[in-house]
Amino acid sequence: MKKNNPISALWRGSIRRQLVLGFALASLVLMAVFGVVVLDQQRTAQLTFSTDRAASLAHALSISSTSWALANDLVGLQEVVQGFTRTTDLRRAFFVSPTGEVLASTNPSEIGFFLSDPLSLSMLASEKRDQIVLLDQRNLVVVAHPVLLEGRHLGWIRVEMTREEMNENLAALTRTWIGFGFIAVILVSLVAMLLARRLTKGLQHLMSVVTAVEQGWGKRRADVGRRDEIGTLARYFDRMLDAIEDQKKLISRSEEKYRFLADNISDVIWVLNLEAMKWEYFSPSVQKLSGYTVEEEMAQSLQQILTPESFSIAQTRLNERMQTYLENKSDNQIYTDELEQYRRDGSTVWVELSTRFSRDAAGQLILLGVSRDISERKQAEEKIRNLAFYDPLTQLPNRRLLLDRFGLTIAACKRSQRFSALMFIDLDNFKPLNDEHGHDVGDLLLIEVAHRITACVREMDTVSRFGGDEFVVMLHELSKERDVSARRASEIAEKIRHSLGKPYKLKIEREEGGSPQVVEHRCTASVGVVLFDQHCSSSEDLLRMADNAMYQAKKGGRNQVRILESLPPKHQSS
Repeated sequence: MKKNNPISALWRGSIRRQLVLGFALASLVLMAVFGVVVLDQQRTAQLTFSTDRAASLAHALSISSTSWALANDLVGLQEVVQGFTRTTDLRRAFFVSPTGEVLASTNPSEIGFFLSDPLSLSMLASEKRDQIVLLDQRNLVVVAHPVLLEGRHLGWIRVEMTREEMNENLAALTRTWIGFGFIAVILVSLVAMLLARRLTKGLQHLMSVVTAVEQGWGKRRADVGRRDEIGTLARYFDRMLDAIEDQKKLISRSEEKYRFLADNISDVIWVLNLEAMKWEYFSPSVQKLSGYTVEEEMAQSLQQILTPESFSIAQTRLNERMQTYLENKSDNQIYTDELEQYRRDGSTVWVELSTRFSRDAAGQLILLGVSRDISERKQAEEKIRNLAFYDPLTQLPNRRLLLDRFGLTIAACKRSQRFSALMFIDLDNFKPLNDEHGHDVGDLLLIEVAHRITACVREMDTVSRFGGDEFVVMLHELSKERDVSARRASEIAEKIRHSLGKPYKLKIEREEGGSPQVVEHRCTASVGVVLFDQHCSSSEDLLRMADNAMYQAKKGGRNQVRILESLPPKHQSS
């Protein structure tokens, strides 16, 4: 999280504060720059004046001491030098012989000493016979002037002067300028404050109008008749409020229409936030579909709503489609799916989902969807499917479904290198039952036969009613060994024959509501079995071979099993 800068907060707090601080800082900077320039010029002028003053004093001493130095009158020379003692800012002045001996000085204790400091040595070593500025510092200036008479060098006058008075003058000037600048900044700030108050008064009025509108006073307006830019802004603001008010009315009417539709249609409208994986909306019709209220439905996750199989499908498709949407930014694609979801009572219902990806006002990815109950359609489709692929009496696969599964069995044999078997079963004593008791009793027998055959085989095997009293059983993937596969097929066929040979007790319900009549019947079966693998001939050839084996069993005395092995197509063609 970004920390608030106090200086930035102070500057951005309000326009009024920005105007006052801006004017104050601008005037302060302007006065400071102007003051620095003026003070620099004053300092330069004062330094030049101080240097010239020291040079003038040295020149005057040089002229005054020439005759005394020529006469070698040290007393008179000392009196001349001593006469300049009261000069302002004079630190000391002395007359030095060409050899460096102090002959006269404002400080008598220095007379008779020889100078050895670097400045003096540089002065004595100079070949110039003109004035020399030995030192020019902020607080001190040292000037040397030669004493000459008709080309003869008599010595040097050295003058040292402080710059205390100059520095005091500059300090006083600086203080005066600071005071003047402070007063100027205050005056400018006052002017800026008055101007800012004038400018921001209209803005504060606009803010009060915004606050009133926010609190529900939608009729409040901002125009107060000003002719400046703020007045123009207020009039545009009023136009915006009028437009918003009109839009709110249109939106309110539109929301009423959509709310009416959402509350009364049977389809369920919903919104799922994909980033938070939470429901954002369910239309009230969800209670009719699932039995849950809107609040209860929204509290459940997608995994809790859908059955495990449907949730797995939905999750896979959702991830794939979401990736496509994020990569292609295609927001117009509408997807349709059929999924199964739970109801409150534990039952399930099939729904058709129409979904589309989108983003909400916050930019988060959402899924818009409509769910429609298609249970009746599913039931109708299931009935149509049963009529197309299942026997309506026994609910066993019919000839069409059997032939479809034959291709799957051949593929399985090829994959596992195992043998399979096909059985053709025909009931031996079925027609007398029909003739004596009617087709209704015959149908009961066929249903019982279907149950007994199904109980004798594995779940992976196929039991089909081929027509009339004929049944076909397809045994899948028995063994890789032919002999073992033939033995297992024979065992299962004998098991079926033995089961079908047991007595049947068929209950016939009476129309007048009395106790049911029980018809006991004995019925055997002739079974033809053919063994095949991946190299088998067509399904029609196999069925014909199994049928031939079945007829051999009938000719042999019925209630028997006959096994034939199919030959590869090349052997059969020969």
